[in-house]
Amino acid sequence: MSDLEIDDFEPDEIGDWTERKIRIVSKYAKPYAQIISSHNLHGYYIDGFSGGGVHIKKDTGERVLSTARRILQIEPKFERYVFIDFDQQKSDAMRRACNGRSDAQVICGDANEVLPKTVFPQIRFDEYKRALCFLDPYKMLLDWQVLCAAAATKAIEAFIHFPTQDVNRNALRHERSKVREEDRSRMTRMWGDDSWEAAAYSSQQGLFEKMEERAPISSVIEAFRNRLKKVAGFKYVSEALPMFNRKNGIVYHLIFVTQNATAVRIATEIMEAEQRPHSDG
Repeated sequence: MSDLEIDDFEPDEIGDWTERKIRIVSKYAKPYAQIISSHNLHGYYIDGFSGGGVHIKKDTGERVLSTARRILQIEPKFERYVFIDFDQQKSDAMRRACNGRSDAQVICGDANEVLPKTVFPQIRFDEYKRALCFLDPYKMLLDWQVLCAAAATKAIEAFIHFPTQDVNRNALRHERSKVREEDRSRMTRMWGDDSWEAAAYSSQQGLFEKMEERAPISSVIEAFRNRLKKVAGFKYVSEALPMFNRKNGIVYHLIFVTQNATAVRIATEIMEAEQRPHSDG
C-alpha cells in the first residue's frame, strides 16, 4: 500500500499553517528522541488527535503525511508510539500505517478520556519513562484535565494547539450575551473553569453607565499560559506563538509546555522559524 493511500477514509484539508505545525513537531521530535536515547530513557510519542495519517493541501490537492506518520520515520526511534483519534475510519487508516510495528498502538476513542485514564498513567517518572505529546484539536475540543494529568507526571512535555480562530469567533464575542451556551461550555472545558470570562471581559465606566469591554485575544491567551504554570503545574511554558496565514491573519497559537528549561528553548527556536509562511511559497 502506498504511504499516501486515502481510499478508505476522508482526509482533512489543510493549509500552509498546518504544514508548518507538522514541521515544528517533527523537527523537535528528532533531537528529543536522540536525547532520550542517549540517557537510556524510555521514550514515548503520544498523539491525541492523530487523524488518518494523510492530509490534502487545500490549494493544490497534494497529499501530505501527517505529524504522526512523520514521527514514525524519525531516527532514532521512540520506544513506543500511541496514536488516538475519535474517528473510526481514521483510526483504521493509522492502524494500517502501523502494520508490522509492534512498538505502535492505535486507539479509537476520545483523547480527553483515553489520555488521563489509560495512557498518561503509563508514563512513570520513577520508571525512567518520558513522553513527547502532541495535542492538536482543530477547535475547542481539548479538556483541561488532560493538561493537568500530563503535568502531574513530571515526565511529559507537549505542543498544544490553542484554537484562536474558534475562540475568537464563538467564545469571545464582543457582546457576551451573544455567546451560545454550547460555545461557552466548550471554552470552560478547555480552560478548566469559567474564570476565562473574567479574563476576557471587563466593565468600564461609560458616560452614563458601566459598559462591558472585551479584552484582546493576546490577554486571554496570556491568562491561559499563566494557568498552565500556576494551575496545571508545568514549570516552563513557551510564549504563545501566533501562526499566520498568507493574508497575515492569525489562524492559531502554538504553546509548548515542559519541566525542562533547555527543552522550551529548543522548541521556541523551531516555532519562531516556522511562524510565518515561507517566502519561497
